[in-house]
Amino acid sequence: MRFLIQKLLTLTAFALPAFAAAENAQTAPADSSAPNAVTDSANYFQRFSAVPVLGYTEETQYQFGAMAIIFFKPSFEGGNASELDLSFYGTSRKQVTGSISPKFYLLDDQISGDIDIHYEDWVGNYFGNRNDPDIDNFRKFDRQTFYVQTLVETNYGTKRWLPDLRYGLFLELNHTYVDFSNYHYHGDIKLPENTNGWRNGIGYHLSIDTRDNTNWARHGYLVQWGHYFYNKGMGDFSYTHQELDVRGYSEFIWNTSMAVGFLWQRVDGDAPFDKLAGSDGLKRFRGVEKNYFYGNQAMFLQVEFRKKLFWRLAGDIFFEGGKTGDYFSDLMRNKWHRSIGFGGRFALNKKENLYARCELSWVDFKNVGMTMYVRDAF
Repeated sequence: MRFLIQKLLTLTAFALPAFAAAENAQTAPADSSAPNAVTDSANYFQRFSAVPVLGYTEETQYQFGAMAIIFFKPSFEGGNASELDLSFYGTSRKQVTGSISPKFYLLDDQISGDIDIHYEDWVGNYFGNRNDPDIDNFRKFDRQTFYVQTLVETNYGTKRWLPDLRYGLFLELNHTYVDFSNYHYHGDIKLPENTNGWRNGIGYHLSIDTRDNTNWARHGYLVQWGHYFYNKGMGDFSYTHQELDVRGYSEFIWNTSMAVGFLWQRVDGDAPFDKLAGSDGLKRFRGVEKNYFYGNQAMFLQVEFRKKLFWRLAGDIFFEGGKTGDYFSDLMRNKWHRSIGFGGRFALNKKENLYARCELSWVDFKNVGMTMYVRDAF
């Protein structure tokens, strides 16, 4: 109960002023009652939004920093807006991270993509390669990571026949160094192999996307398949990553939108422990540390109900299930991790349906987790 009260106080003391700061970044129109005033909403396009990073998660404890998002006008009416995301924060666990992430749409949205340039000096916990970790039994480590990850997609050549189909190229350049030697440990978790070096990969990505919005979708579906190849000819590891991601969106009662998600991941080869399939703590199974449970394969099921309330406020409730295994038979036999939760949201850009969210989750009906993030989980 003490931990729950701590998180609720953190939510009140940190999340609300952080969200309120974003409102001041909204570009307000001129007095519309003045003569010859322009009333076209396109002229009120929001250029910028900023919000301090003041929050708490299981992995970071208290966070302190800032995030800014720069928006660029779509190339045509009804098109998608490109963005430039900038973020930097440190934590009370002596973690530091920063990223620059452009998200772009070119040639009347025929080409889309995102680039994530990311650095972190991180303190993390290693729970062992298994589906049933003990939350109180882990090995602490220091990790330094720098990576550039990009995915570029297009519907060139397919738009006429299959307008919702997109295909693209995935690329990752990643160097990571992990050090377990700075912390004493007296348990039974063995050190993982394959930790340090370059993890460079390339692959292909296919998607069918009928969503009405890429941030908060209320109609349509998204089906994605990714197959990525990491080879010692490009780095220090050889493994493959496969991923099937299926999401559906529809209207529900009382003007509520419902989102349903399914994700399956498989990793083959000598992948580092932090690149195996498993929970990420932010989008797939919220409220736990990244790779709290993981293995060579992972499966997640998610259901979420989202409701706009008033002004810039919205809320959600969700249910998530996830499990991992070394083989498909293990994956089927292993028990599900379950989580239920709820959260509040604040609109950083109402026109683009872009919301920051803060959520509490009850993990396996034993532990309470808290997550703060920009954009929806799925």
